[in-house]
Amino acid sequence: MSHPPARGLPPLRHLRNVLAWPDTRFLCLMFLATQVLDVVTTWRALSMDGFREGNPWLDRMTEEHPFLVYGAKLSCAVLVLLSLLLLRLRWRLRLAILTVFTAASLIAPVTNILRLRGVI
Repeated sequence: MSHPPARGLPPLRHLRNVLAWPDTRFLCLMFLATQVLDVVTTWRALSMDGFREGNPWLDRMTEEHPFLVYGAKLSCAVLVLLSLLLLRLRWRLRLAILTVFTAASLIAPVTNILRLRGVI
């Protein structure tokens, strides 16, 4: 098992130490999976008639360049996750923040799925 990161470690070594914790790896994978699920459910909803992008700034851009928008969204999610992992935080605080981020990232895909099924 990895030890808490020491001050002054190079970023890649710090990242490797942080990802040595199984619960941290699991939450990172869940966060990324919910982001991909959000992209897939958004794409599916927008490909059907009667659904529009909820963000007015992205509405036209998503219609014209969907892969650019979805790629940028996933890239931002990865950058946010890497930034969070590279912060020098205690294990429990990092775990709590990752849990909140993962739970919050479930809102959009669950909402999309419920709308696709006609529940809401």
